[in-house]
Amino acid sequence: MSAVSEEVRLQQDGLAEHVTRAVKTYLSTTSSKLIIEEVEAPLFRTVMEMTRYNQSRAARVLGVSRGTLRTKLKRYFDEEFIGTRDE
Repeated sequence: MSAVSEEVRLQQDGLAEHVTRAVKTYLSTTSSKLIIEEVEAPLFRTVMEMTRYNQSRAARVLGVSRGTLRTKLKRYFDEEFIGTRDE
């Protein structure tokens, strides 16, 4: 498939189809199970960057509470994305 036709196909497909293809490819090339942390960490980093590190907006985009977002950010990134009002 040419790069142009691949790009057109990707634009027409939804996020679910992209994720499904990526997971199938991943599972067919590795003997380990898909671990949710392998997906969550880059997803959360990307959403934080795209929302300019606004935790409330990032939580809405991800469909989680702000508290859950902060818990996940602490788990995956220590204090990188966790600010305090004192700073």
